[in-house]
Amino acid sequence: MHLSQLLLGIVASATAAVGLTIPIGPLATIYSEPNFQGESYVVDRVDDCVQLPANVIGNVNSVKLEVPPSPYYVSCTLFSNDYCRNPGASAIFYAMSLFDNTVIPDPKVRSVLCTISRLLP
Repeated sequence: MHLSQLLLGIVASATAAVGLTIPIGPLATIYSEPNFQGESYVVDRVDDCVQLPANVIGNVNSVKLEVPPSPYYVSCTLFSNDYCRNPGASAIFYAMSLFDNTVIPDPKVRSVLCTISRLLP
């Protein structure tokens, strides 16, 4: 009984330590010009809608994603309305590492939601 509790504690500690290696700092930088140029804003919240400030709101032309350690990746959903409301109708672009994100097709972005996900084995 004690051995199983000890092993469970070791596994839980190791799992918590692995979770600490995932960055919770800047996830993405939003730019007002293509190719990561112009005014910028850093998105640093995970799974939380971010309302864009005046220097980039409605004028997002590129998104630079941070690259966390493998097997994790950052993706961001860009919304044409405030506070990420009505995602089915207002999500206008999904920035992820599969794309270079140097030119956004519709710059009228008002809010952003970024997440950290894990690649499947």
